[in-house]
Amino acid sequence: MLGGEVLVQRVGDLRHGRRSTPGRLARGLLEPTLKTATPGDLSLVLPYRHLADILEMLETLDRLAPGVNSAHTLLYGAEVKFYSLQLRLSAALETEIPHLFAVGDGAGVSRGLVQASVSGVIAAREIAGRLEAGEGG
Repeated sequence: MLGGEVLVQRVGDLRHGRRSTPGRLARGLLEPTLKTATPGDLSLVLPYRHLADILEMLETLDRLAPGVNSAHTLLYGAEVKFYSLQLRLSAALETEIPHLFAVGDGAGVSRGLVQASVSGVIAAREIAGRLEAGEGG
């Protein structure tokens, strides 16, 4: 239903509570620049308050740049990240392979930059403690 890619929706469709379709996009005045985007409904992936704020921002911006709030304006969203739930990690983020730690955003064990940074600190403290204790490896 979400297409597995970034969604694209016409502002007019969003305002009318309907998903954009390939046909509606083709009849619009603007051509999507992100060719891999899936026509759809952003209300399925973004909270109501966020969408209301986006529409309010477009209304306000239209006073500075007339036409921005057109029914044909295209909105793209949203980045969706999937996280690995497969890794078995110790409290220090060590994998089942001794001395191999899974940290950071790329490891799929964090949910953002701050958490990714903290995961590195956790692993570093564990490694430093082992080196001080002479465990090496």
